Amino acid sequence: MEYNKREAIIYWNPDVKRDKNTYNLVKQLTEHINDIDVRKNMPNSRQLIEMLDKLGRRAQDLVDKGSTTYKEKFSDVELSEEEWLKALVANPEMLYTPIVFLGDRGMIVDTPSRVLDLDPTHGFNDFQV
Repeated sequence: MEYNKREAIIYWNPDVKRDKNTYNLVKQLTEHINDIDVRKNMPNSRQLIEMLDKLGRRAQDLVDKGSTTYKEKFSDVELSEEEWLKALVANPEMLYTPIVFLGDRGMIVDTPSRVLDLDPTHGFNDFQV
């Protein structure tokens, strides 16, 4: 997966309000957006591993614990990292979205406005007297 400092990559589900709001905020960061609809293009295990490495997270961190599939099949089980990856690929509805990358920074977005933190200039005023 190539990361470009001028391009945002967003893994999202357009049916989810949090994801739509995040997408709209990503448009404020850059006009170059590679949007990946996980309903149609679920990342494979290799791509998930790359994402996790970039995020510094574990596969279980990508699991939406509010999803019906998680509650019915996985809430009471202990799985290895590899087993969680297989579970996510086999059950794409369990992937917690959105996940956004901008350049060398990335995050699993829990609150849409937090995506603005990916811009290193966000919140800083370079006006000097």
